[in-house]
Amino acid sequence: MEIDTLLMTPGPVHLDAEVTLAGARALTHHRTNDFAPVYTECVTLLKKFFGTTQKLYLTTSSGTGAMETAIANLFNEGETVLTVQTGVFGVRFTRICEAFRLKTVVLACEDGKRVTVEQIAAALEKNPEISGVTVTFNETSTGIRNDIEAIGKFLKDKGKIFITDGVSGIGALPFKMDEWHVDVAVSASQKGFLAPPGVGMVALSEKAWAKVEQVKCHGYYFDLKIYKKDQEGAIPAYPWTPAINVMFSLLEALRKIDRIGIENCFKHYEKLAGGLRAALKAMNLRLFTDEDATSNVLTVFYSPEGVAPKDIVSELRNRYGVLIAGGQEQFATKLLRITTIGAIGERDILGTVGLLEMTLKKSGYLKQVGAGISATMEYFLNYK
Repeated sequence: MEIDTLLMTPGPVHLDAEVTLAGARALTHHRTNDFAPVYTECVTLLKKFFGTTQKLYLTTSSGTGAMETAIANLFNEGETVLTVQTGVFGVRFTRICEAFRLKTVVLACEDGKRVTVEQIAAALEKNPEISGVTVTFNETSTGIRNDIEAIGKFLKDKGKIFITDGVSGIGALPFKMDEWHVDVAVSASQKGFLAPPGVGMVALSEKAWAKVEQVKCHGYYFDLKIYKKDQEGAIPAYPWTPAINVMFSLLEALRKIDRIGIENCFKHYEKLAGGLRAALKAMNLRLFTDEDATSNVLTVFYSPEGVAPKDIVSELRNRYGVLIAGGQEQFATKLLRITTIGAIGERDILGTVGLLEMTLKKSGYLKQVGAGISATMEYFLNYK
């Protein structure tokens, strides 16, 4: 019998039925008064969740498109950018910079560890020509949560453009762009904002916008000067044809988050993440990320020795209808990743933990089942 797949992946995440249905409403034209309020309300609510009163634009893209938009608009060919790598998406920022013929200084962090202010300070001292710094807020490939607040406080008077990849973090973790002195923050619809993929987001400080005005954008489609002109028109609009029905779903999701209260969402994710990690520790599965860098968005852990991550992923999906993620790129043969965000609750964590235990017993790693799910139940019962 076919069963619906439960997405326990760190994006796209499992969606609320009302969010999915919102995307099925009748199509409208994007340059009319029918669509303008949808676009405007999405921008207004997103600013609230980004923690900013400054400019915010939507792109028809995934998070990578939003990342590319930031780099394409903020740096001239030949400028130098410090790219911090705490996983695959930090590396992606490096590759985007190189594609636009920027010079890069790479700060590659040790596996499982987040970047420190001291490391960034040392890189800037050694390379005073650096004009921008990119840091991933929540690294989806490794589960590392970088301290954007501390980094922003350090960089605020250094004359550098501070760009944060918040694709999997913003909406799922507290983020205060203005208060933390972030110049550019990018995100996307399919993770913390609990909507289908297809809408990227780019928020910019006044300082960043002043730099945009000085740079000739590398390209046309992501030229933010065009976006600004259309968004400030008589009928606020997106310059090209947007993902209209994805925006219908996004608006429904943002309204729902706003009604629940984003702080309540953060608390919910904290509870789910704690319950999952309690189970993994009870099963003696080693976490990849240092304790001070763990994230409530997802938990990343090593597959047991002799058990291929792809086999665990395959068994959970094909036999039980639960999809978790394996590692990416160099981590593909080592790591497993399970999310704790999306339209999910305690029952989904308990179900995933129980099925993971069954799969690990079948693989020969566990001699008996029950320790993991018992640890999760105890954690949930005692959570306050």
